[in-house]
Amino acid sequence: MAAEPGRLPRSVRKGPPISLSCECGATRELRYGEQWTCESCGRRFDTRRIPIEQYQAIRRARVHDRILPAAVLFMVAAAAVLLVALGRWPAAVVMVPLVGFAWSTFVRPVRRRRQYREIAERPRWEITAE
Repeated sequence: MAAEPGRLPRSVRKGPPISLSCECGATRELRYGEQWTCESCGRRFDTRRIPIEQYQAIRRARVHDRILPAAVLFMVAAAAVLLVALGRWPAAVVMVPLVGFAWSTFVRPVRRRRQYREIAERPRWEITAE
């Protein structure tokens, strides 16, 4: 039983799944706004009990974490195509692996530490059965 997706902001509709565990041991992953009635014991859970502002913040953080790598990839690809078009293909052959090495050695570990820290600081919600 899902809520009408047109009524929720897009930042919430496309957000990460919410894992629910019933006291009887059953688990389910739902989207924000969905309701679940446990098949085993009949308890009913509603994900709308989570504050929408907190859930939107988690979605925003996930989107922001994807933007920088995509932008760097696009810039490196554009520079490589430009260098090949100018006849300087050896520079492109050297640049692409060099940027990949720098990213994986220096940038990626720093970003991962920051992401892990943010994940640890995220709020946890206890959604009780209705």
